[in-house]
Order: sequence, then structure tokens, then C-alpha cells
Amino acid sequence: MKLCLTFDAAKPSKTLIYLLCFLPMQTIPNRMHNQGPSTISPVDADANLVRDRFQRSSTMSSVESDPLQMMSLDTNRCKPNASFIWCLPQDYNQEKHPFTYFHLVNKSLPWDYAFRFVIEEISNINDKSQTMSISMYFAVSWLEPRLKINESATEWTEDRTGPLNQVNESPESLKYIWYPELEIYGLDTFGRQRVLKEMSGVRIIKNKTITYELGVRITISCRMNFDDYPLDAHTCQFQVGSYYDTHETVTCSSFFIYDLDRQRSLQHFIQIESLPSEFKVMELPSGIYAACGFQVRLQRKQMQFLVQVYLPSFMFVIVSWVSFLIKPEVVPGRMALLVTLFLVLINIFNSVRENAPISSRLNAIDLYLVVCIFLVFGALMEYAVILLLLKKRRKPMRTIDQGLRHLFAASNGAAAVPLRDTNTREVCFHNCLQLKFMLFSSISQCYLC
Repeated sequence: MKLCLTFDAAKPSKTLIYLLCFLPMQTIPNRMHNQGPSTISPVDADANLVRDRFQRSSTMSSVESDPLQMMSLDTNRCKPNASFIWCLPQDYNQEKHPFTYFHLVNKSLPWDYAFRFVIEEISNINDKSQTMSISMYFAVSWLEPRLKINESATEWTEDRTGPLNQVNESPESLKYIWYPELEIYGLDTFGRQRVLKEMSGVRIIKNKTITYELGVRITISCRMNFDDYPLDAHTCQFQVGSYYDTHETVTCSSFFIYDLDRQRSLQHFIQIESLPSEFKVMELPSGIYAACGFQVRLQRKQMQFLVQVYLPSFMFVIVSWVSFLIKPEVVPGRMALLVTLFLVLINIFNSVRENAPISSRLNAIDLYLVVCIFLVFGALMEYAVILLLLKKRRKPMRTIDQGLRHLFAASNGAAAVPLRDTNTREVCFHNCLQLKFMLFSSISQCYLC
């Protein structure tokens, strides 16, 4: 790349840098119609380069000779013998910080940024990602001592140009004016609101203060603790400050406006308050920075959890206790009731866990449901123990053969002997046969009758 200069013999002290031209290349892109590169010869390239230099030199000469054209190139610069409301000096350097000229306004460091937040609403609170979205008008003001103000201009008192002692300007004016580099701590996304154009504006105040305001949708991260979910409460801080300058160079002040009636209904009760003093200073590895903003308190609404989770699970546990009134012999009814309630509570627990945010331990609603499940499970286990005891109680002490032998021995007037006595085994066997024969004869007679 070659830097091209022109020298004016009439003004030897004035050299104009008017063009950055490239050395002749074999191809140049056609950007106007999105076509492929066209091939040219080095001779044609040199001819075009000379022609372009001549045209630009003629243009610069005509601009220098015509003050109106020079004014149209940069209308924000102060022009001699020209009326203005405000303007920038000819030696204005956009890269220099205004506090380097604090002597012009008899002011010392630290420099001050003033923030104004007109909060429309908290549009969204995401528990999963732990973020909060805010729709608001974001405004920052700073003092620019290098501005030239025409205090006698009538525009300072006219309503059509803005409030008293203020004039509205296009946001394009910031292309020529220094503006602060800001940082929003914990920023996730920063979106500018647009309708036909970007919703922003610049306002110049008579005391050399510049205010830049724009409509934004900001999403910031917020550290949340869900161990007490859904009885949880959180505090989120919105903090903004200078990106480069520490608190020794730049401080800030802020205030906010919030209309609760414009707030849409969310899953939290929302309260916005001033930023506590411990959050007005940010200690980073690069230094200590001043911060301004506001604090948002969030308290989760609990009514839907009471109706959808707490009350039904409590009723299910009470119904499981009703099973104690059912006779143990009614096994299908009592078992079906307890198993159904147990599965329903398991389903509620899985549904709550799916929608609940991540917590470091078992949260409040999980603990409650686990206790309910354990109570129903305990009722189920209690019924199982009852069934086991009933089974043991109903077990016969003798078989049919043993019972008949014992009964026959008692009917003969003999003392009942232990059934395991091997000496009387043969006698008992014959008695049993006789008893069976007698029973068979009686049944046959009944059948004949």
C-alpha cells in the first residue's frame, strides 16, 4: 500500500493527505454488482490511478476554495463568521479524554458520569440459565469542556429543539464527539430497540454536558441459590461503570425510574431498589472501578406450588392412612389403593424435578415429596407385615391324617399321645382306617336317602 501526498506551493506549510492508493494489481473486485474479479493490465491500472489522483486533487482544491462545501463535510466544527448553537474547536481530538482539559471548567479529578435508567419492566427471569432480562431506556451524561456554546442562540429557549437550555441532536453526532467506554458487569446480551430507526438520541445541554440515551433490552447473569426452592428469594445487581478508567479517574452517580404498573406478571414478586454501597466498587485484577446501577429483589410466588404440589400430595398421604380402616383380609382393595397412591406421588416427584432449577442439594419441595413418598411406602410396608403375620397364624398345626389319628385316639378314651411316638404308629394307622370307613359309610347313607 502506498501513501499519496499532495503539496500546495502557495501554502508550503500545508500538506494534505488525501488518498490511500494501492499499487497496480492484476485483478480488482467489482463490489457494486457482486460480480467476479475483472482482469486489467498494469498499464490500465496506472492510467486509472493517475486519473483518480487528478480527480481527487481537483475535488480537494475546490473544497478548500469553497467554505460551504468544507462546512458540509463536517458541520460540527466551529467555522469563522458562522452562526452556531454549539460546535467543536478545530483542534478537537476525539481520542483524548475530556478530563485532560479539566482546567477549562475549573474542575478536578475524578471525572463524573451520570446514569439514568428508565425501567419499563423486568421482561424475563430464567432459572435454568440464571439470567434476568430488562427493558429500559439507558442514558449516560458526561461533561465535555471543549464544547463551544453560543449562549445567545434562540434554540436554547425553544421547545421544538428540546427542553429549556437543551437541544436535541442526531445520534450521528457521536461520530465526531468523544464518548465514554462503558462496561456492564455480568452482561449476557445487549440489544438495541428499533422501530424504523434505532431508538436513540443525543442531547446537548447549555452547561457543556452531553447526554446519550437509547432504548435497550439487556440480559445479565444473576447468581441464584435454589436450595430453598420454591421458597427461594434472590437479589440481582445491575452494575455499569467505566471500562478503562479506575475510580481514581472516573466516578459515577445514577438514579432509576420504575413504574410497577407496567410490569407484566411473572413467577416472582419484583422490587427494585438503589444499589447498596458494597456493590458500588468493583475490584478486578486490573484495578478498582466505580460502579452504578440498581438492585432487583426477587421473591418467588408460592400459591401455584401450594395448589399443584403441596396440597395434592398431602391429601394422598391422608388417603393412604384411610387404608388402615380396611380389613386386612380385603387384599386387592387395600393393596391397589396403596400402590396407586405410591405411583402417583412418584409421578409428581418426577414432574417437579424436571421443572425445578439446579440446586446444590435436595431443595425444599423435593424434600417434602420424599417425605410424602416415604409415608405412603411405610403404609404399604405395614400392610405387608400384617399379611405376613396373618399367614403365620392361619398355618395348621397338623395335617389331615395327623388330625384324624389324634381324633380317633381321643374317641377310644385313650390319652392323646404324641404323634411322633413310633410305638403307637401302627395302632393309629388301623384306627384311622376304621374312622375313614365310618365316614365313608355315613356319606353313602346320606346320599341314598
